[in-house]
Amino acid sequence: MKKPFTRVIILIILSALLIALPVEIIGLFRNQQAFEIEAEDKTEYAIRSAGTDLDMVFNSMSNLINMLHSTVQVTFSGKDYIHNYDTFLQLKNQTGDIIKHSLKKTEHISGIYVTFSPDLHSGMEEVWYAYKDGTVNYIDARSLAPSWLIKGNPRVDYYYDAIKNGEYWGALDYESSLNEYMATHTKSVYDYDGNLIGIVGSDMLMTEIDDILKSMKIYSDSQIVLFDGNMNYCASSEDIEDPMKHYSSLSSQIQKSFPENSPIWYKASDGKKHIAAYTTLNNGWILATTQTSATVMTSANETRRTLMITMLMTILIIIIMTIILIKRYYDPVIESAQQNEILLINQSRQAKLGEMIGNIAHQCKQPLNNINIDISNMKDDYYSDELTSDRFNEYQAKIRENVSIMSGTITDFADFLKPDRRKERFFLKDSVDKALSIMNENLVINQVNIINDVADDISITNYRNEFIQCIFNILENARDSVISSKITPGIIKISSEIKNTAETTHISLNIFNSGKNIPKEDGEKIFLPYYSTKEKEGGTGIGLYMVKQIIENHFNGRISFVNNKNGVTFTISIKERKE
Repeated sequence: MKKPFTRVIILIILSALLIALPVEIIGLFRNQQAFEIEAEDKTEYAIRSAGTDLDMVFNSMSNLINMLHSTVQVTFSGKDYIHNYDTFLQLKNQTGDIIKHSLKKTEHISGIYVTFSPDLHSGMEEVWYAYKDGTVNYIDARSLAPSWLIKGNPRVDYYYDAIKNGEYWGALDYESSLNEYMATHTKSVYDYDGNLIGIVGSDMLMTEIDDILKSMKIYSDSQIVLFDGNMNYCASSEDIEDPMKHYSSLSSQIQKSFPENSPIWYKASDGKKHIAAYTTLNNGWILATTQTSATVMTSANETRRTLMITMLMTILIIIIMTIILIKRYYDPVIESAQQNEILLINQSRQAKLGEMIGNIAHQCKQPLNNINIDISNMKDDYYSDELTSDRFNEYQAKIRENVSIMSGTITDFADFLKPDRRKERFFLKDSVDKALSIMNENLVINQVNIINDVADDISITNYRNEFIQCIFNILENARDSVISSKITPGIIKISSEIKNTAETTHISLNIFNSGKNIPKEDGEKIFLPYYSTKEKEGGTGIGLYMVKQIIENHFNGRISFVNNKNGVTFTISIKERKE
């Protein structure tokens, strides 16, 4: 009673653990998904909030430009500034006073200007005030610029793009007079009669934008990055030596997902997994945040680590309990199955014993007859005084030769019955020759021609006698098939193939017989145990089944057959790993 109860308890515990394991795995995945969704929501909310803050800064630039646009338009409309240079200068100075006064009252803005159309008067007219050394100063761009508003020069895109599109947003515009990079917003302005006055614009230092981005960081290792509408790098919260290269992965991922604005998981240039989110600003620029998933998923990783430890402990307990069950309850079953296989192999050998003894008797009969004749002749020579020393040695050599033939036959038979104890290296052709020698006399009597084309140099390492038994069983079936087909003379052809790869050697042994084809219904069952098409002749149905078991389980190979036009071919395929 005690053993069954213990077994039931162990099985109940093992079943509970097996049920718990998939639950833990599902929990692990769901936990990961939940934290990822939470991280995405948090990152997305943070970047939208940061985008709102940055929009306020850029909106101040836009509002200032809109106000200045209206002021310039009103100031110049209805005045003859186009033909009267004095009127133009008066209006220009008036505009300068407004710009200077406006700049003193703005935050973040580093410069405001009006660039007049190059078609007006001298062609190099501009009013520009900027912060320099902490004070508002007039900047005379005419004395600094080597050229003035030449089309095709990318440095004057701020002017011609504004004329063409109505307004312009640009970043990383280098201003040599201030030795600074700027973010620039410009807008074209016309008087009420439709005459082009020029553009109004404002600048913001990129260092100012960098400081704003640094104040928006979400995590310690997060990076806030600003791109323009064409995904060109503008600014970031980090001082990066080559920002275009550093943020190339992020830029590429945003362009792939645009305009969905959904969080992105990607592998950054540092080789780490990152999560990123982005938002489109009012001016069409892209503000993005990126940080390592390890930071975002810190809580998730700790929870996952706990679940992983629990899962591994569960697996370890399952393995230990399974080993205990196998050792205690199933090892005897496995050992019994192995013993049964050994008995089945021996049974297969014993089933052939009677026929093999008959073969030996046939093969020994002729040598014995020769020995008997030589002894009679030697006796006659002795009594007739004709037994010379040379004649005696001649008889002795013949008798020894015949004894050797019988000895070889018996040795082959004994080797075949001897159980294999260890694997050894042997040649394929030698195994075929051994199998043929055991049944040679029977083949001769039944007029079966043997064509042995097995290569001399193909060798394998395994159980030699088991392989001979496999060949013997297939040859015996081939012989029976040839005899039953009543084709005289019957043919059995044995050939070999070898193919080498870098790691393995593929060896095939083909045994063809000129007997009848195997019907489909028999072919599906021919390798099953105790299935025989020769029950009336005493077939046991063990032979081909044992061949299949030995080749598949001991030689890591397979056996198959195919019906040919003139017979049937059985093929043993073995794959050996090169050392």
